[in-house]
Amino acid sequence: MSPVRRRPAVHRVIARPVGLVLLVIAATLTITILVELAFNIVNLDGGPPLRDVAPLLATVPVATALGLLCLWWGRTIPSTTTMDRRDASVAVVAIWTLLGLVGAIPLMIGAGTSFVDAFFESVSGFTTTGATIYGDIEGTLSPPLILWRAVMHWLGGMGIVVLFVAIFPNLGVSGKHLFRSEVPGVTAEGLRPRITDTSLVLWQLYTGLTVLAVGLLWWLGMGPHDAIVHGLGTLSTGGFSSRDASIAAFANPAIEWVLAILMIIAGINFGLFYAVVRTGRLDALWKSTELRFYLGIVAVCTALLTVILADQHHGQWLESFRYAFFRVATTLTSTGFGIDDHREYPPLAMGILLFMMVIGGCAGSTAGGLKVARVMILVKSVAAQIRRSVRPAVISVVRIDRRPVSASVVVDVMSFFVLYIGLLGAFSLVVVQTDGVPVPTALGAVLSCLSNMGPAPFYLEVDNFSGWSSGAKLVFSAAMVMGRLEFFTVLAVFLPEVWRR
Repeated sequence: MSPVRRRPAVHRVIARPVGLVLLVIAATLTITILVELAFNIVNLDGGPPLRDVAPLLATVPVATALGLLCLWWGRTIPSTTTMDRRDASVAVVAIWTLLGLVGAIPLMIGAGTSFVDAFFESVSGFTTTGATIYGDIEGTLSPPLILWRAVMHWLGGMGIVVLFVAIFPNLGVSGKHLFRSEVPGVTAEGLRPRITDTSLVLWQLYTGLTVLAVGLLWWLGMGPHDAIVHGLGTLSTGGFSSRDASIAAFANPAIEWVLAILMIIAGINFGLFYAVVRTGRLDALWKSTELRFYLGIVAVCTALLTVILADQHHGQWLESFRYAFFRVATTLTSTGFGIDDHREYPPLAMGILLFMMVIGGCAGSTAGGLKVARVMILVKSVAAQIRRSVRPAVISVVRIDRRPVSASVVVDVMSFFVLYIGLLGAFSLVVVQTDGVPVPTALGAVLSCLSNMGPAPFYLEVDNFSGWSSGAKLVFSAAMVMGRLEFFTVLAVFLPEVWRR
């Protein structure tokens, strides 16, 4: 009888994929450097090339060395060993933690930012939250650092792990579990029979829409550097801008309309775009109940804000509609770009913003929040339970797109909602304790990070996170990662059985 082979320790199993992702980051840093050098050569953004790109250049060997070290650490793992769900959860959490650390290095070197602040900014970038500690972006960050913040957004938007699965198709089952641990939404069903094909299709769509966004912004009057930064930040629903005043700095209504429409597009399930490309029929979009619900929220919230903000715009209804539509697009999709100061909104308008921050975009999009699909399932489940309380014999089935939702999915959604509320309350209490701020202020900041939103509605003074303590910033960083990976993947790492052989 042959002896039972013990499974390798989880840290060795995940070493290879973690190392390969770090090498992808090193390559991305190199591309960012080359782009900035090209801008300097043609004098499009001005500035000494070596001084500006030095922080990125210094980070490349660090990312490369860490990547190679991880590959060396996992060298003894047989090629036939594949990841299970446990390994994939640990790998994804390790990848996102290391991304935050590596992404912070250029900010520490180039802007003299403290470690905690740089880590917060890096995590905010990769999780596409868009919360920042910089009050003076134009005076503090060089063009290469501004571009690097946008690149972090773009990589984190569709997910660096999804890109990784697309690049390295030989992962097989490992790639499948990595994909499902990374892709946000109620489910992560493949668009194609193989997970690798699905990842590649998603990134092709994502890249194509990003190129379209950059081209449109450049054509409408943005400089090429600003167009790239805002194009990357729009499709990723990140929100980092190259300007302190965000989109308001350009004072261009055409740019605002285009960005608002692009943000709405980025909040739609990318799987629907693939269905349109595959079938060549736009009705594939309208058949989605989630999309109709999402667009309905956009329409209703825009109409309400248009009426509420009319007084601020002196009764100019078209002007009020423009500001309302942009605010709805940037809030519901968790992007965070701004063309006005939301802190000046009346209480009813602030309530609508909070409502949108909690809901977020569609499942399978780059937006944050609970996701529209989950909200639909929650509402229908509650309605079904109310009907059963009156007529117990009636069998009430929750359906989405005319298909029944399994009981396990309903339980997952309910559990997710309970965790969302629980973590929102727990993190807020910690922040109240560490910084001594009012509860609404703590709730607003934590909600912003947990929903990957960025700007929060209850800041104490300025519209950034510079005034919070280091302890609070670390709490916010944890909230951003949990919101991006949607709780279960992160919390699973703390289970004792995960670390047993």
